[in-house]
Amino acid sequence: MWRRHGSTDSSTSTPAGTGFGVGVQVVVRLDRSRFPDTEISDPVGVIVAPGEMMGAAFLAPVSAREPIWEVQFDEPFFALDGSGPHESVKVPESLLSIAPEA
Repeated sequence: MWRRHGSTDSSTSTPAGTGFGVGVQVVVRLDRSRFPDTEISDPVGVIVAPGEMMGAAFLAPVSAREPIWEVQFDEPFFALDGSGPHESVKVPESLLSIAPEA
């Protein structure tokens, strides 16, 4: 997986400097509110493109103005609702966390 280091490019990162941007390895935190007993782990992927600031994301609706990122995975995964396999998803930044160093 890739991990971005060094300076940030304002066209591929958030204005607030949250550390998210193209090339950053992230964990997609799945919304388990409707599927609390699932054993599916949160997928890890790499941000490959910035998304739109508003609108629906694939994994969750966006209720507030927040950045959306397109995340691509090494191996396709099945979502909690059984849909998939998905090679990439668009997801709001609030459901992402930067992956820990391996």
